[in-house]
Amino acid sequence: MSYCNNICWNPEDVYLALIGGLLIGLATSIHYMLMGRVTGFSGIYYSLITFDKGSWNWKLSLMSSVMLASCIMFKIYDNGQSSILYGASPSYNSEQLLTGIGWGGSVLSGFLVGFGTKMGNGCTSGHGVCGLPRLSIRSFVAVGTFMGMGFITATFRYWVINKDFYGPSDNIFSAYDYSIISTVFLCTSVALIVLCFVLQNIQDKSKIIDVAVASLTGFIFGLGLVISGMVQRLKIISFLTISDIWDPSLAFVMITAVGVNFITFRILDKPVFNTKFELPTNKTVDLKLVLGAAIFGMGWGIGGLCPGPAIALYPEFTIQIGIIFMIFLGVGQVTANFVVEKTKGAEIMSKPLL
Repeated sequence: MSYCNNICWNPEDVYLALIGGLLIGLATSIHYMLMGRVTGFSGIYYSLITFDKGSWNWKLSLMSSVMLASCIMFKIYDNGQSSILYGASPSYNSEQLLTGIGWGGSVLSGFLVGFGTKMGNGCTSGHGVCGLPRLSIRSFVAVGTFMGMGFITATFRYWVINKDFYGPSDNIFSAYDYSIISTVFLCTSVALIVLCFVLQNIQDKSKIIDVAVASLTGFIFGLGLVISGMVQRLKIISFLTISDIWDPSLAFVMITAVGVNFITFRILDKPVFNTKFELPTNKTVDLKLVLGAAIFGMGWGIGGLCPGPAIALYPEFTIQIGIIFMIFLGVGQVTANFVVEKTKGAEIMSKPLL
């Protein structure tokens, strides 16, 4: 069973991964240096669905700017027909056994990703892009765990599980419809960004800079996601699958982004527009962290998605990703928060492992 003739990586993939990783590193560096904040998409998404009043405006503007950048790139690259977007959605590839994510798979993947990122306090952006350059031991453990579980799950899926397990993966839209759909989401993202500025101006004008920096961060991050290939589910699943279709090029995205942040995170003693760096205070490596990272890795290996790329995929909208995955991502996060609160006093969950 081989799809090597269609998807084998080439030198151009590495160049795009390096450029995309550079942009992702630049975006997270801007957010860190100007506002003192870690750009963790799973945490941002949880704040949005739970309506965190203190940060809702800038977090919505950041997410909307990721979508805006993706929409613009989608328009530039022939409405998804270019190789830079190939495999991002089930509608643009025929290898459904490899990349198809049916409704059942969307539910399972979304829930596991949400549950795992909330329990483990981070995903590829928070723990990976922003945690590793800070030399956080928790992030090193989390990244190693979810990467390992992602490889195991995707490889098992490729060799063992039949595609019917995931349910139907056909999309209800035709390729022709994507020009209209991408325009709708482009306009929606612009409207949401403007709304965030208006709301912030009404609520607290002094913090309008939060929305401005977040918008810039999200836009550059979104460009990085598309250019690097992180919106290509086909490429992500290929990266996580140990077989003849293995594509290691995405490793260069993380290496470059972490390398950029390793330097920039050490330039300033305090952020430009904030009084201090708002960094995670928990330094304990406990069972919650490991379990959360492992569960996230399972969901990532099944669907090839985490919160940032899922938002960037709205220009080529699918029910499986745009609605089902995102809803159950939130359900997983809320469930994990409930479980964590209920087990807060349990020694086995919070006992240091290192």
